[in-house]
Amino acid sequence: MFIVLLATVVTIGWWLLSPPATSPDPSPEPSPNSSHFKATSHDCAQCHHSQYDSWYRTYHRTMTREASPEYVKGDFNNAVLNYHGLPTRMTHEGDAYFMETVDPDWAALLARAGGQRDRVPPPRFVKLKVDRLIGSHWLQECLHKTSTGLYIRLPVLYHIGEKRWVHTNGAFLAPDTDDFWARSRGANWNESCLYCHNTEPSKNPLRGPRGVMGYQTEVLELGIACAACHGPGIEHVRMNRDGGTPTDDDVVHPARLSVPRRDDICARCHGALVPKVQMWDLRTHCDPFIPGQDLTVYNYRFHSEAEQLELSLGRPQAKTRPKPEPTDGRFWGDGTPLTTALEFNGMALSACYQEGRGKMSCLSCHTAHGGDPNHMLKPGMRTNEACYQCHDDYRHRLAEHTRHSADSPGSLCFNCHMPHVVYSLMGTHRSHRIETPNLQSSLGTGKPHACNLCHLDKSLGWTRDQLALWPNGKKTAAGKLSADEESISAAVLEFSRGDARTRVIVAGAFENPAAQQISGTDWYGSMLTRLIEDERYSAVRLLAHRGLIAAHGKVLAEPFDYLALPAERDKQLRALRDRFDLAPVRRPLQFVPLTAKGLPDDAILKRLRAGRVDPDVTINE
Repeated sequence: MFIVLLATVVTIGWWLLSPPATSPDPSPEPSPNSSHFKATSHDCAQCHHSQYDSWYRTYHRTMTREASPEYVKGDFNNAVLNYHGLPTRMTHEGDAYFMETVDPDWAALLARAGGQRDRVPPPRFVKLKVDRLIGSHWLQECLHKTSTGLYIRLPVLYHIGEKRWVHTNGAFLAPDTDDFWARSRGANWNESCLYCHNTEPSKNPLRGPRGVMGYQTEVLELGIACAACHGPGIEHVRMNRDGGTPTDDDVVHPARLSVPRRDDICARCHGALVPKVQMWDLRTHCDPFIPGQDLTVYNYRFHSEAEQLELSLGRPQAKTRPKPEPTDGRFWGDGTPLTTALEFNGMALSACYQEGRGKMSCLSCHTAHGGDPNHMLKPGMRTNEACYQCHDDYRHRLAEHTRHSADSPGSLCFNCHMPHVVYSLMGTHRSHRIETPNLQSSLGTGKPHACNLCHLDKSLGWTRDQLALWPNGKKTAAGKLSADEESISAAVLEFSRGDARTRVIVAGAFENPAAQQISGTDWYGSMLTRLIEDERYSAVRLLAHRGLIAAHGKVLAEPFDYLALPAERDKQLRALRDRFDLAPVRRPLQFVPLTAKGLPDDAILKRLRAGRVDPDVTINE
């Protein structure tokens, strides 16, 4: 079984395997790279009011925060979440927040007993203080600080968009488990969140005879603040404060840098990195990178989890890069990133980036100042204006190029060239690999085709025929298909036999308004209630159920608890299926496997399901 060990892009934890010292390391002397010599956002705000105000509105600022009334999003007024019959209660005492939940040691006993409660003692519970928070945009995780300075992830988090508490076993793409603490064991802020959710971090592990015995982790600021993009700035601040003539010698302006150096600033957290151990301080594990420098001086970049492992083991000189495997939780088989926090890797694979001669960078579309805080996009970047920056010639022949009406979703460049093939945060997201839709990238890679994420009722064979109509279309349409790929809806086929990564992307597509418009929704209910039968990934069940609600409304699509025990879920699904089967499909759908009565063909679905390859995959993002 393959498990993705870290949620972040920086692989730090393997340093814990280095030989322990005989006593805790002394605190290191401050160096020019130390946070003692960096300007804080408060320093910058004294003069740069508008820039500070625009940054303050971003979610970068609140990536990590102390648990205080200003930042807590969840309901701590005696709220209770029941998961598999085990309650977790959220309370507060004044401005202090607490989570009373299952004792992790008792949870381990239950997991070893296969979830059978009659084989273990009565449940034990612990009351843990919520000391720190991760996230403020999509989800908010709760952290508890132990006596050793370790911040651990608690097993219940808050879904901000849906305004509800969610068990972490249902918040990440991972197989069902009997372990109440499964998604929290080994997940801690000091190791897996520190380097990309904070500014100027130093892990400062304390070592003893038996290895790491605690942490004195420090950051310049919680969250992503000014120094993360603009560098130290302390001399600039000092000269302003003391009445001298300020200079920009230690202030970095990303837009004035070359494209590689400005993108390195973003790639530090939005790229796949493994530290070059010889370039880091092994006592403090302080991140040595300063904006404006070459990020690869301090880190290796990787393009598959197999390559990540090789680099972590100190083998950087491989003649060929190990390719993604079917269980890779970070990359599709063609190297396209399949989770967030790897946006730079996707962009770097794009012809637009490689052949743009320095025109395209992260800042072409994004900004930390003055844009939409949601995704930090510049004005107009949710439209084709983003692409017209370099491809203005398509402005006046858009429909001719797309073969869709100019005002349709099919003529929005992103939908074809940056499709939703990325999963994280209980949803699907756009890829940052800008590519021409072609058949080869979806054959044997697990990555669904962009066309079939909108045309859910059509087969890959149909897609091939449509691609062939474009100029030079024979090249993008090349590829040998199986009989099922020719004749069966790609969405149904991939949902039936694909692995969890493929299934969760396809499940997310059923919620897409454009897909509902073009493929119709009259077949969703009866089909989806069958496709998620015996589904062992809660995230797939969640996204499929969202598709049902989006298409049919809550009155028809509920109740269904995607985190309920199997027996309860089966009962709910049967009731939903019986309800949807009362309205069979009354129109021809060439590629959707239906019987003459307009209901899903159970025999075909069973045959397809028998061919499923379903390894364990975990995406901790």
